[in-house]
Amino acid sequence: RHLNYTRAAEELNITQPAVSQHIQYLQNYYGVQIFPYRNKQLTLTPEGERLRRAALAMLYDEEKLKRDV
Repeated sequence: RHLNYTRAAEELNITQPAVSQHIQYLQNYYGVQIFPYRNKQLTLTPEGERLRRAALAMLYDEEKLKRDV
């Protein structure tokens, strides 16, 4: 959402290095690059966009499940 590790860390109340570690873990786990830098800007790869959409779907499904139960 932010395309900025520092802003994401602030929103999540964790450190910027922790955000970097989580992103690195996801990239290693899925074997893809998620956020490359292009022209000094953080961007989202097509694989990263697919992961983002899947994560949002899981979040919405979990919220719906919580309401339904």
